[in-house]
Amino acid sequence: MSGFVARAALFIALLVALASCVTPEELRAQDEAACLSYGFQRGTPDFAACLQRESLARRGGAPGVTLGFGVFGGF
Repeated sequence: MSGFVARAALFIALLVALASCVTPEELRAQDEAACLSYGFQRGTPDFAACLQRESLARRGGAPGVTLGFGVFGGF
């Protein structure tokens, strides 16, 4: 019985991992949709800057976010 449970858990973990895979094209489409929803128009420098900000934010590198001082930057 425990072998079955272990295999079922592994199978579920594999399904979750595969479901979370997103292609670069899908990421780009999500970024474009976000920028369009903010009111930017395709083909403009502001739209390009928005795409770049969305990409950086997704990677955890959102610029301009500081917590004040010390390790996190700021003063």
